[in-house]
Amino acid sequence: MAENKVLNPPAAEKKSSRRSGKVCEFLTYSGREAFKRLRTNVLIGLGDRTDKKGQIIGITSAQPSEGKSTVSVNLAYSLAELGKTVLLIDCDMRRPAIHDIVGVSLTPGLSEVLEGGTALNDTVVRYNSSADKTFFDLIPGGTIPEDPVEKLNSGRFQKLLEAAANAFDYVVVDLPPVNAVVDAVNVSKFVDGMMVVLREGHCPRYVLEECMDQLRYANAHVLGFVMNGCVEGASKHYQYGSRYGYGYRYEQKQK
Repeated sequence: MAENKVLNPPAAEKKSSRRSGKVCEFLTYSGREAFKRLRTNVLIGLGDRTDKKGQIIGITSAQPSEGKSTVSVNLAYSLAELGKTVLLIDCDMRRPAIHDIVGVSLTPGLSEVLEGGTALNDTVVRYNSSADKTFFDLIPGGTIPEDPVEKLNSGRFQKLLEAAANAFDYVVVDLPPVNAVVDAVNVSKFVDGMMVVLREGHCPRYVLEECMDQLRYANAHVLGFVMNGCVEGASKHYQYGSRYGYGYRYEQKQK
């Protein structure tokens, strides 16, 4: 387990009654199991590192409203259930959503750190499960900046990720949609693996193909897809589903 030397856990936990019902601890049994299966396959796809640094996982989608932020939160939670230290970062600074899902303040957050006016440790918030001892740390998106693409492509952001990887076992970054802006493609070079979230019946094939073309051109390590909104037994291609509506499959490499 990576030692938390650079980023310190929050001195005071910030809890809120505004938590949504979209976090693993509030899901049905089948919903929680779907994320555990996702976690297992993500870890297999990442493999083991030869150094002691944590691994960085990017979560994106082809277009908006696919459910990537909810997947990001629950993947972080599921990894934390293994007893690992996990940091979740909301890098979708144009449309931040992580703070609403877990019920914390939007600011201070990532944008304040990248502007240089706020210390990194001052933005870290701890999410504690109300059901058990599971917890993970998170950095909300912060105030929407004028130039988020420049912020995420900066040396300051790269150093932030390096510090996080030195301090945590896993870092999950919630990224903007690939086809909407270039942020996710730029950040893909800083992460160990990317997952693409799509909602069944919502994302047209040509939109997904455009997304994958951009990621391949950037030489991104795409681990696979997360199929959101699928109903158990409704599709022969997505055999893992739940009442909550999550399933997954992995991308097959084209020959």
